[in-house]
Amino acid sequence: MNTNELSWLETVDIENAPCDFCGSFDAKVLFEGRDRLLGLPGKFYMVQCNKCGLIRQNPRPTQATINAYYPPSYEPFSPAIDDEPPLRRLDRRYGMNKRCRAIIRHHASGKLLDVGCATGNFLYEMSKHSGWQVMGIEPDLHASSYARERLGLDISTCTLQEATLPADTFDVVTMWNVLEHLHRPMAELREVHRILKPGGWFIFSIPNVEGLGAKLFGPLWMGWEMPRHLYVFPRPTLVHMLREIGLEIVDTMCLCGSYPSFLLSLRFYLDDKAPDKAWSQWIVRLAKSLLARVLTAPLFWILDRLQQCSLITVFSRKMGTDSTPRTPAS
Repeated sequence: MNTNELSWLETVDIENAPCDFCGSFDAKVLFEGRDRLLGLPGKFYMVQCNKCGLIRQNPRPTQATINAYYPPSYEPFSPAIDDEPPLRRLDRRYGMNKRCRAIIRHHASGKLLDVGCATGNFLYEMSKHSGWQVMGIEPDLHASSYARERLGLDISTCTLQEATLPADTFDVVTMWNVLEHLHRPMAELREVHRILKPGGWFIFSIPNVEGLGAKLFGPLWMGWEMPRHLYVFPRPTLVHMLREIGLEIVDTMCLCGSYPSFLLSLRFYLDDKAPDKAWSQWIVRLAKSLLARVLTAPLFWILDRLQQCSLITVFSRKMGTDSTPRTPAS
């Protein structure tokens, strides 16, 4: 380890933490890994709770120091869609509109809060649909300031619990690839339940550990993304977590970038198995091509319908006097 890495690691405090759902420390180690996305230093471990099955990173960077692993170049802090080149703009807007249409199919209009809204691109697209009042929460100062100044959105620079929002306020709360980043997901879920109206929707996307990508790539799957992903949620455990706080899963679907997720896992795999090999870089470039995306589109369409995507979107509903949740999707 070089001097720069030692200096970096001195700024990051590490803690041992129990399972956030059941409180147990008893767990088996699944694998050891590193920061494959950004290449920042450190060695990390994914473990699975022997009591409830929840998967977590342990030990892990503390909440006070983990921001060292979220530099401004981190991909979710992306620019406004209208500032992208034409093809990239079309691709990103198509993905955002898939989210918007799916929400409207479940709830036609109302008040929506996006937690961890980053630079606000989803909220901006959602605000274009009539009947929706949108606001966001983003703890990163740079990203939240950008969302306010560039897109004119109502964004608070804080965490959900710091926002102290009134109870029974929102028709929909969304979290796009956020829950897995939280040190205390159960506390966040309880706050979501508190601020939702009875019958309101909590809609969120998380890594799909039951999907084909996790099975195919194993520890090199993009869904682990250590050290930023602190929790990964097997479906049975997730159902129990949500039910405990009064939320019921109504539907699940694949909405979020199956092909980019595959490309990222492929990159991690080739970087690990064939680092600095010209042919591995050629495979990545070929896989990124428009031709490869078009040719593989039918395959990924089928995988999405079978819910074998790497990122799954969950539609859950607050149980209460105004709602009778349907049977959870299998």
